[in-house]
Amino acid sequence: MKEVELQRNLERMQLQLYLLVEQTGSFVDPKVVKLSQEIDQLVVCLQRMRMKDKLRY
Repeated sequence: MKEVELQRNLERMQLQLYLLVEQTGSFVDPKVVKLSQEIDQLVVCLQRMRMKDKLRY
């Protein structure tokens, strides 16, 4: 997946997380935690892609 697509997914997921926290009223609801962990994984993936790009140049 391209960096631009990953960035869009990240932004979409962040909005979902915000709405889910408002809906559940909790930061520790299992659905909130799961989505937060998925976002964390995506952020790490993006950071790795960016580091690889920097190392190439």
